[in-house]
Amino acid sequence: MKAIAIGAALLLATVLPAFAGSAGEYTFTVLSDGHQIGRHGIAFEYEGDRVEIREVTEIEISIATIPLYTFEHHAQQLWQKGRAVRIDATTNDNGEHLDITVRDTGEGYVRVINGRVDRFDESATVLALWNKDTFGHDAYFSAVEDKTLNASFEYAGIETIELADRRVQAQHYRMLGDEEHELWFDSRGHLAKVAFRRYGSTVEYVRDQVEPRPPRSSCTVVC
Repeated sequence: MKAIAIGAALLLATVLPAFAGSAGEYTFTVLSDGHQIGRHGIAFEYEGDRVEIREVTEIEISIATIPLYTFEHHAQQLWQKGRAVRIDATTNDNGEHLDITVRDTGEGYVRVINGRVDRFDESATVLALWNKDTFGHDAYFSAVEDKTLNASFEYAGIETIELADRRVQAQHYRMLGDEEHELWFDSRGHLAKVAFRRYGSTVEYVRDQVEPRPPRSSCTVVC
């Protein structure tokens, strides 16, 4: 079941420098074959060319109120000029706990998972598909799971999708390789929807807002 939560890695950030000097948040509904199984939330705050991000993902798959699979992910991140500088995250994947840190070394990245150190050179980057600048890479590593993968991307054209009961024009991209995903970006370049197949089901992360809402300092990003 753990691959159902891969969308959390895709949604590390859904904001662009157009919001420099501002703050806001988005929430996403996570669906499996059209049935809600979880929520993903992300809050962002810009200062110059730096953006700080908080995110949380909560997924539960149950039958007759009996949980079969649960997933939780929390992260705080700092990005500068479109590049990850620092990521501190925790993941609970159905009882498997991961403490994950990522640091920019200036010559690549160091990722630490439960004390194990992984080093990546400049040919690899963090799997954060909001940043189209990373689409030129073919090697990625996760800050959500203990995973590396090879992938490429292709542009599939302009399509109309539904967000918050409104029809909006979106740029459609495909991720191909070790994992395959469909991604849609709105006119600002913000990630609006992700879809992929897992275990015979279609999993979707669908944004709940057309525009980012003001940040809610009194609660988590999924409240």
